[in-house]
Amino acid sequence: MKKLKLILWVVLIPLMIFAQDKKISVAVLKFDAKGFDPAQIDVLVSRFRVALNATGKFNVLEREKIKEILAEQNLQQSEIAEGAGDNVQIGKILGVKEIITGDIGKVEDVYTINVRRVSVETSEIVQTASADYEGKVSGLLKVMEQLAYKLAENPSERYVALKMEQEKKEQKVEEKQGVEEETELEEEEDIFGDLYKEFNIAKDPFKDSEPPKIELYYPAVKNNGYLRVSSRDFEIAGIVTDENGIVSVKVNGEPVDVKLGLAGMSFYKKLRLKKGRNTIEIMARDFYHNTGKLTFTVEVK
Repeated sequence: MKKLKLILWVVLIPLMIFAQDKKISVAVLKFDAKGFDPAQIDVLVSRFRVALNATGKFNVLEREKIKEILAEQNLQQSEIAEGAGDNVQIGKILGVKEIITGDIGKVEDVYTINVRRVSVETSEIVQTASADYEGKVSGLLKVMEQLAYKLAENPSERYVALKMEQEKKEQKVEEKQGVEEETELEEEEDIFGDLYKEFNIAKDPFKDSEPPKIELYYPAVKNNGYLRVSSRDFEIAGIVTDENGIVSVKVNGEPVDVKLGLAGMSFYKKLRLKKGRNTIEIMARDFYHNTGKLTFTVEVK
């Protein structure tokens, strides 16, 4: 019996290793996009990255791992995403076989997306994919998903094009009043077709239920904490992170400006507090309407 188990392990282990090796290791880098909010591009690229990994054809390096490696090398994606040569060099640093990048643009009412897979070893473009889409910006999320699956259908094909059928149903949804946003999303036409069945995954596997994470640079206070200060002038700075992107950040109900950084979305707010106790509430919302909160009390002496 022991000999039989040993033989099975000897046979199965190489097969398992071979199956893993069939996947192509890739790193999805920054997409070039003019006229877009950086937060929107961050969400779109994150959606593409998650969809590509879900196909089972690629081993996609996690975004946080990319940030960690680049930080160790004192590099940022904004510094290395200027040309193919630089991207290939960063691919070598990340230890992947290929890097994937692209661009998103708009001509009149049509959004155009181009994606490129580049070999780190040869610096050659091994595959390109493109799609044209007319509609809401939010519809680009599904386009990015479908582009990922299009690349995975036949990784050896040099060029693939995604033909989009415009969804007239969106206009009808807009005219309806008093309908919740989630209901609207359910009524939209599913442009994936049979791809969910083909890859044996659940419908809408990308929906996120995790709230954004809020961390303060200063003041050094945790959630539900307490702080005493002598001045009514009070400053807050921190960072908000979420895999699917940040839609808004508010401090005591007022929107604050956010900037895209290497680790996430940074924010800053200057407040004028009252004498006595002040409750500070920071709220961040992601694309799926998950809300993260951080609350603390500041007492002005």
